[in-house]
Amino acid sequence: MSLVTLKEQIKSKLDLIDNIQQVEDYPTIDFNGYPSAVVRSMGVDNDYETTCENLETYRFEIYLVIENSGDLYNLSKTRGAVEELFDEVRDNFDNDEFLSGLSLPSDRQLLGVLPALGEIHEVEEGKYVEAVIILNIRVSKQLS
Repeated sequence: MSLVTLKEQIKSKLDLIDNIQQVEDYPTIDFNGYPSAVVRSMGVDNDYETTCENLETYRFEIYLVIENSGDLYNLSKTRGAVEELFDEVRDNFDNDEFLSGLSLPSDRQLLGVLPALGEIHEVEEGKYVEAVIILNIRVSKQLS
């Protein structure tokens, strides 16, 4: 189990959302189309529950980006589009809490995905509207 395996699964889920034009795993705002998404790993926390079980929490940031047309009067419309996409992405992970299709080693069990935190803001003086969703993915690892 690794950050890379989970990140690829998150990217695959985002690729299935019709409204998202492009999904990347590196920081950029240079996309071929909007709305777009960037998935970034934040790290892993561990909590040893017993001498034979480690609870791992993998954290990821999902950035949803829409370019404003340049007209500041359209900022509320662009922000509204980001808010709708924000809800759609969070609902997508809420409805597939166990990341269907994810293959784990036999010593690990996925305990679930929690879209833990989110915020929406303007970037570059309103040129882009961006939403950030933080996902916590809990995994139980059996120790030998």
